[in-house]
Amino acid sequence: MPSKILVVEDDDTLRYLIADAMSLLDLEVTCCGTADEAIALLENASPFALVMTDIRMPGHLNGWDLMNLIQLRWPSLPIIVSSGHRRVRSSELPPKVVFLAKPWDLNRLLSAVENALSQQAKVG
Repeated sequence: MPSKILVVEDDDTLRYLIADAMSLLDLEVTCCGTADEAIALLENASPFALVMTDIRMPGHLNGWDLMNLIQLRWPSLPIIVSSGHRRVRSSELPPKVVFLAKPWDLNRLLSAVENALSQQAKVG
């Protein structure tokens, strides 16, 4: 059974590009465009193995807020945060969180996803 990944990205084109890329790894991908939608999916859907979120999104919660909420409510869930507007040092990130700077290429994206899932597999 493939791992379930939640992709949170407000740009429709990028969201579908990420989903298509993850299908190359035979992953089951669920997509949404806001942090609020992501929280509802995390609360009501079957468990996800990884969340990938953009930092800058519309709504009252951005991706950074979502990351912090996930850390509180689902601390074992790995997260990839991505942004083209902000650079993040690894020292700013909690455990199990990886920063992926935009623009990324397909190899960097897939490598980040594989690394996050392999770290989860070691723990889980």
